[in-house]
Amino acid sequence: MKRYFCILTVTFFLSVTMIYAGDLAIYSGPSNPGWISPQAVEANTELVMNHEGVKALFNSIQDFGDGDEMGDDSPLAEWCKAHTGNGRQDVILLACGTAPSSLYPFPNAKPDGSNVENFIEAGNIVINVADWIFYMSYEGGVRSAENGGGGAANVFDIPGLDFNERGTGNQTPTALGEKYIPSLKPFRSIRPWHVEQLANSNWDVVIFAQEDANNADPVVAVSKESGKDGNGMIAAMWQAAIPNWSGTDPRGIGVAEFIENWISENATLDVHADGKLSTTWGHLKVNR
Repeated sequence: MKRYFCILTVTFFLSVTMIYAGDLAIYSGPSNPGWISPQAVEANTELVMNHEGVKALFNSIQDFGDGDEMGDDSPLAEWCKAHTGNGRQDVILLACGTAPSSLYPFPNAKPDGSNVENFIEAGNIVINVADWIFYMSYEGGVRSAENGGGGAANVFDIPGLDFNERGTGNQTPTALGEKYIPSLKPFRSIRPWHVEQLANSNWDVVIFAQEDANNADPVVAVSKESGKDGNGMIAAMWQAAIPNWSGTDPRGIGVAEFIENWISENATLDVHADGKLSTTWGHLKVNR
């Protein structure tokens, strides 16, 4: 009995060590300069890429810039497709706040089955900062034909979903915001999540700051359905047209803290986190 137990134990640990960490892709291509300045994008990208807590979570971190994002055969598109359904949970950070054609062809040219939608539905993670998520591209330094609100509505599969401006006050950190994004300070969101629009949807939401029950930012939505890579997640954070933030830009350090603290607990980026979503997710929903 003891000999068989030892053999099984060794086999288990050997099989576990063969599970590799996920990868992180950052899109830092041309930004809408009225949303976030190129200088801010560059600084935030460097901060995230060099953050020790972020680096420890990923097997590789790649930065895709101008020229890497155009069309379905571009380097970013190939990365996205290669990391869809690979059995590992990977992350795309849209550091410039725009959605290039490699991920979602404009203007809503592929409302169902875009690379980014397939990536999320397979169980991967997308993080957006700056203005309205999936609204348009600025690839090549030119504002694209707009997806408008249809971009987010199509990727979320929620008809009519929008991030129109509303509310008049600041987004105030919740207990979860204070815990997982300690640098988070009250701020005015121009494109808050309309939380009520996700009620009775395929998504659960985790709120890190809110003005009231229905206006919140930052927020991460977690799919109730798991794919081959995990449970898909979409985070939209600091959705405001602020080219250069006064003081410390939260779109850099805040994203790094979110990845290091919250994503590390609730995603399956490495062997230590594998299977942990189901044990922590119920707690987060109750303590929102």
